[in-house]
Amino acid sequence: MGCIYVRGEKVEVPNDRRIDLILPEWNIIIKDTIMGHGVWIWSNLNIYGAEIGDDSSIATFVEIGKNVEIGLNTKIQSCVFIPEGIKIGNCVFVGPNVSFTNDLYPKSCDENGNRKVKFDVIPTTVEDGASIGAGSVIRCGVRIGKKAMIGIGSIITEDVGDGEIFYGNKATKKGNIIPDL
Repeated sequence: MGCIYVRGEKVEVPNDRRIDLILPEWNIIIKDTIMGHGVWIWSNLNIYGAEIGDDSSIATFVEIGKNVEIGLNTKIQSCVFIPEGIKIGNCVFVGPNVSFTNDLYPKSCDENGNRKVKFDVIPTTVEDGASIGAGSVIRCGVRIGKKAMIGIGSIITEDVGDGEIFYGNKATKKGNIIPDL
């Protein structure tokens, strides 16, 4: 039996199997998730089918999808979106309002106008000791190396090597979806 901390209060949980923890008074939904020992979670968050390592902390307004892996001693700040297919290592810092993606060509509908339900998940890896600054967006399929640092508001579209520092963004026109426009 292990323990997690929910809004600072100790809660005993089995840490060797997936748990469901639903606390509507704090808007917490945790389904089919393995929680390590000493994990800190706050209110207003959803975690679905993930694995969270020992002594990590997850702040408010966080969404974590299925098959996400988060390592030991990792800190996820408020308003972070981590969809299916993301692997985050040990001792990683993810600043507030960071968004990960997992689909290179997102569409609401298929070619026939039907709602698109399934897509190919493109995995992304954040290695041990990396730091991702507030408001950054991480394109799927990239690797952020060990002890790399991403500056605030960055758009990451390529691999970041071990110990490298990346920052900045600038959107520019690259083409048209419909060539006639």
